Amino acid sequence: MHSFIQLSIVVLLLPLLSFVILIFFNRKLPRRGDFVGVGILGTAFAISATIFWQVVVQAYDPAFRVAWDFTWIDLGTVPGVGPLQIKMGIVIDNLTSIMLAMVTLISFLVHLYSTGYMKGDKNYGRYFAFLGIFTFSMLGIVLSDNLFSIYIFWELVGLSSYLLIGFFFEKQSAADAQKKAFLANRVGDIGMWLGILILYSQFHTFSFQEIYANLAAGKFGLSNGWLTAAGILLFMGCVGKSAQFPLHVWLPDAMEGPTPVSALIHAATMVAAGVYFVARIFIMLTPDALHVIAFIGACTAFMAATIAITQNDIKRVLAYSTVSQLGYMVLGLGVGAYSAALFHLVTHAFFKACLFLGSGAIIHATHHEQDMRWMGGLSKKMPWTFATFTLATLALAGLPLTSGFLSKDAILAGAIGFANVEGGGIFYLIPVLGFFSAMLTAFYMGRQIWLVFFGENRAHLKPADDHHHGHDAHAAHGGHDAHDLHQEDHGIHEVPWNMRAPLVILAALSLFFVYSPDPLDGARGWFMKMIPTPATVVGAANPQKGALLGGVAAPAHAAVAATTETHGESAAPAAGVHGVAAASHGEEKGIHTYPDPRQAEIIHAGHAAHYTAIYISSAMVLLGVSLALIVYVFGIIDPDKTALAIRPLYLFSLNKWYWDEIYDATFIKGSMALAKIFTWFDINIVDGIVNGVATLVRKFAFLNSGFDKHVVDGAVNFTAFTVNTTGAVLRKLQTGKVQSYIVMLLLAVFGYFVFYVTRMIH
Repeated sequence: MHSFIQLSIVVLLLPLLSFVILIFFNRKLPRRGDFVGVGILGTAFAISATIFWQVVVQAYDPAFRVAWDFTWIDLGTVPGVGPLQIKMGIVIDNLTSIMLAMVTLISFLVHLYSTGYMKGDKNYGRYFAFLGIFTFSMLGIVLSDNLFSIYIFWELVGLSSYLLIGFFFEKQSAADAQKKAFLANRVGDIGMWLGILILYSQFHTFSFQEIYANLAAGKFGLSNGWLTAAGILLFMGCVGKSAQFPLHVWLPDAMEGPTPVSALIHAATMVAAGVYFVARIFIMLTPDALHVIAFIGACTAFMAATIAITQNDIKRVLAYSTVSQLGYMVLGLGVGAYSAALFHLVTHAFFKACLFLGSGAIIHATHHEQDMRWMGGLSKKMPWTFATFTLATLALAGLPLTSGFLSKDAILAGAIGFANVEGGGIFYLIPVLGFFSAMLTAFYMGRQIWLVFFGENRAHLKPADDHHHGHDAHAAHGGHDAHDLHQEDHGIHEVPWNMRAPLVILAALSLFFVYSPDPLDGARGWFMKMIPTPATVVGAANPQKGALLGGVAAPAHAAVAATTETHGESAAPAAGVHGVAAASHGEEKGIHTYPDPRQAEIIHAGHAAHYTAIYISSAMVLLGVSLALIVYVFGIIDPDKTALAIRPLYLFSLNKWYWDEIYDATFIKGSMALAKIFTWFDINIVDGIVNGVATLVRKFAFLNSGFDKHVVDGAVNFTAFTVNTTGAVLRKLQTGKVQSYIVMLLLAVFGYFVFYVTRMIH
């Protein structure tokens, strides 16, 4: 077993060990065992950083890959199926190494931060246990080398999020939120499982590499439409986990969980799982499936951004921002900007975790106030939080010199290139929605910065009847802020070092030079070049042939070298590995060949549009920032009067496009109505038939009983009566006396004689 595999197994099991120790023994440990969780996750990060350094930095080989598996279940030969085995395994490549480091770092920082934020909560130890199982589940997804094991850990992530979103389960809103998240994700997971079954029905394997190889050999026996359907069904798992339209509604309500959990869910674990999964199955996706993915991502990015501009809860603004940024990642994968999408996954994880932890620091300092309308003037009182929050905001808005600028503009450039090659038309809607989302992002984050950190503190303007103290006011549960609320000065102070240090680290990781020496082009940096490309994965799937470029076998390294100059992207993103088969087979089955001849053109078009994307994106960001300044700083436009002037649009945004109401009116009330219809049908039709049959049977039984009683029993009784009467008469004749018998004999003889004589006379 390779040393990297051994180390990765240790990384995987460490958070599980943390969960087991803390769930059973936290009450017996000092400080409820928080040091166990922090220490174990710190160790996991150290090991992950070692793997990252050796694989990504030292090896500097995008095609690096080691794998190990074992047979978990062996059912032998199943009739009609053949040999049936289920394997479990681990794969280590550049993408895995990057994700391991990212997940363990953010989880470690969240653990450390939580020692301050959650201190004093009555379920303090249980909270750290749940963080452990959550981290374990996500690491399982990252390390899995097949669809079946990913699905197992996928459901564990769902369970973990259920436990943490509803951590304050005594509150009805938290209990409702955890159920909403769980059920919405189950909808997506059903589709994902159906997609897995379609692939298994064809290849009898769950292994990524074996599926890649079978697709490359043209062994998919169904039509290209079935492969498209399988890809879209698999993507449904991402729609649920990564909160894409139409299953995005669960994520804002997930704010009911503790704020550090929001940083973990919305940055490194649950929502990242969906995008990571699409990256793993990317080669299986047909052009039609990728078109669907691109449009869903673009629409989600725009929709969520329009909702964020009117939200007043500091965490809900960031929640809808997360939905929007996930839309960018999905958009990037859909248009073939594979490396850019994964690059944005990493950069977003760091600056969004910083923003959520920063919002937690603000909520902590303001005694669990979450409404931005009652904040203000915090920049002087919380300078560290202000500086880190602002830097992360600049990265989220995509301003130059930040990581967000590098990754998001690479996605937008890919979207422009994709639309150009596809012939424009409706495909231009994808980059247009992307650019407008960038403007809205700059606006609502500028609004948030101003309302929270600048101006005068507006806490005194809060209505007396507004007792809202936020979603995770765990002071009511025995938290440390019960003491803070009784401080004489009620002052707002900077958070302690264990909450401040994670903010500084995450803010530093939001700067451009961490990823690229060129502040305008992430593709020139080492990080984006080390993200495995689809061509690299195909090469790994067919090591004896290498990656196919234009139908010519070439080493995997050559494939990478041929593509790193074009934004680090593969020359074959949107075609899908399903067409690696020979051209003749592709024509016979109706399956596109790999690579799609347009893909090199798409990538080059995206490269050519790089500076165009920068100019347009920068202009839109400046427009958004300027609008925020005009409205909230200079007061040229009154937001309240504007809201009244465009009240229908304002309410449309404030009420989140009425998706909750629509789902309530359709799926929820529709389900209730359907249930009532079925109940009526059951009571009046099914039960009516059953009861009617029972009545008929009862009537028939009554008639049968009467016939039996009066006819059958009557005949039997009459026969008995006749026999009895006859017997009674005959008993009179048979007395047992010889004299009587002689007299009767004589009478009989005499009677016969009389009869005979009489007849003779006549």
